[in-house]
Amino acid sequence: MVGCKKKQEQKSLLLYCAAVVKPVLEEVVKVYYKETGIQIDLQYGGSGTLLANLRIAKQGDLYLSADASYMQQAIKYNLIKESKPLVAITPVLAVVVNNPKQIKNIKDVCTEGVRFGIANPDAASIGSVTKNMLVASGDWDTVKNCIYVQMPTVSDVSNALKLKTIDVGVIWDVTANQYKEIDTVKIDFFNEFKEYATVGVLKSSKQEKEALEFMSFLLHNAKSKRVFKKLGYNMY
Repeated sequence: MVGCKKKQEQKSLLLYCAAVVKPVLEEVVKVYYKETGIQIDLQYGGSGTLLANLRIAKQGDLYLSADASYMQQAIKYNLIKESKPLVAITPVLAVVVNNPKQIKNIKDVCTEGVRFGIANPDAASIGSVTKNMLVASGDWDTVKNCIYVQMPTVSDVSNALKLKTIDVGVIWDVTANQYKEIDTVKIDFFNEFKEYATVGVLKSSKQEKEALEFMSFLLHNAKSKRVFKKLGYNMY
């Protein structure tokens, strides 16, 4: 009974977390728990999906979006107490390792027999960025007709490449770094669409002090920074 009571009193925070930073957060929250005894419960998804969820739920402690635009929307909806940029991320054209379909540029995704996958532009940051940059380059009207499948998150696109259920997709550079089954094709104009994953404390938090402390740990603690560096993420 004593153990049960102790468990009930354990503090926990709910973090709505974009899939792009899942590998880092999974490690950092374990480090944080060891240091503080505070459990960070992670709810993963596309940035847009998470924003829609927290607008409805009106509960939780932190929101980590894959780019600043979703954080700006959260601020507009009066959901955010304080926010900070966390890591730089850049979209890349990703292919199955060794590039068996010989993809060399974005127009090659329309080659017969090539299965092109993207994240949903209305649900995930990488999907929104994919559409925006292809609209800017003048390729969207053609390429949108060559999409084989749309998926909820960057992780889903990456896993589809890993399993070879698609041949090419647009994902974040830091995500591509996590997979030995994925190579990337250099597309210069993609570099113009660098984004910053951004973390913020929600006004709905009933543990604002603890939420701010975790955000500070995530951004500034040496142990947190080591995890980001180890996994190939460039902190802001």
